[in-house]
Amino acid sequence: MTNRQKGAGRRCPQFESLERRQLLSTTRFAMTASAPAHRSRLAAEVDALSRPHPSVTASHAVTKAAASPSTATFIDPTAVIRNARATTIGGQVYIGPFAVVSARRGAPISIGNSSNVQDNVEIRSTGRHGGVVIGDNVILAHNASVIGPATIGAPGGAAAFVGFNAVVDGATVQPGAMVSGLAKVAPGIVIPTGMKVKPGMYITTQAEAEQESLGKVEKVTSGDIQFMNDVIHVNETLAAGYSTQAIESPSSVRGIGANPPSPPFNPISYTPTLAGTPTTAPRFRNRIIGDVRMTNSLAQLHKVMGRGDSIRADEASPFLIGSLDHMSNRVTVHGLEHSSLVLGRGDAFGFHSVIHGGSDSGQSPEETTVVGDRVVIKAWAVVFKSTIGDGSTIGNHAYIEGSTLEPGTIVPPRSIIVNNQYLGRVQWV
Repeated sequence: MTNRQKGAGRRCPQFESLERRQLLSTTRFAMTASAPAHRSRLAAEVDALSRPHPSVTASHAVTKAAASPSTATFIDPTAVIRNARATTIGGQVYIGPFAVVSARRGAPISIGNSSNVQDNVEIRSTGRHGGVVIGDNVILAHNASVIGPATIGAPGGAAAFVGFNAVVDGATVQPGAMVSGLAKVAPGIVIPTGMKVKPGMYITTQAEAEQESLGKVEKVTSGDIQFMNDVIHVNETLAAGYSTQAIESPSSVRGIGANPPSPPFNPISYTPTLAGTPTTAPRFRNRIIGDVRMTNSLAQLHKVMGRGDSIRADEASPFLIGSLDHMSNRVTVHGLEHSSLVLGRGDAFGFHSVIHGGSDSGQSPEETTVVGDRVVIKAWAVVFKSTIGDGSTIGNHAYIEGSTLEPGTIVPPRSIIVNNQYLGRVQWV
């Protein structure tokens, strides 16, 4: 879709600001070999470090040291665990930077084995009966939200998936089901095994969740199943790698630092490069990890970046990033294994946006996400395995996947563009 196509060239009124002025105060597990977990309210930049552990049963306020890092759970030090006593986390779980797990009294949250809660994901229980169950082998992709009462997957179940900036609100996603990026599932709905919600759709009735003829769901494919299994394996590997890294050098898993070596997809540990200089900065307020090559200096990043931003080249690499104009709060930049990513000069990224490299289609070579110069990607937008031409603007809550946009393209808010086809508008905003 270019600036000559339908809806292009017209700018909508400024989207109401969604940015938060500061990160919420946090609670965190203090991990030792035998000491009980405890909770404390901390500023966004904290000195406490969550050590790796095979499981966390917060309801009993007890943690145990990992018998082996290869089977450990890893919680990034920036992740927020509120009400630890009502939170249970299983083994081989990866919880990424700035994820928020927020349980209420009487509404516990459990996260099963081999699941992953990626960067800027929020899991929130509500009310007296608003608990959340995240089963085994569940993928909560970057910036997704799960609001209780909700169930995703099941203990011992097949993989289940919630995509970038998607919202599951009081609903159930069964094992073997998927919710694509920027989709939403309303309270009481069950997404059945074998069904996938299409990008940007809003599922408000059970019929919409089950009947392909209504246009909001399609069947999960064998490729989808392979993709989910690959993501689970990668995140188990990352949990083990970060656990080992944290044991060897606790400060290395904070702020700006190297990725853990994670063969076969990223076997070498790289330190980020800022303005041509390899740089580590454990006390920096955001997470920049691995082979990230940025034009900005550390001093410049302090000025142009917000809070809760995660640029994580621990799976895909390298990331080549020109001088940032602005990066708002809770932006996530990541990529699938064997892919890479390029961001141009003078780009601006809005609140809660996701820029992600890679291909889930088995193509060789893998697709590369390239964002040109002077591109504006607005709040809650998703750009996935796509090329965005110079001077383009991606509107609020737009979803771009597998597409190439010409220079100067203006994508209206809420647009869904997949494989260069305009598929309508995100339905719930």
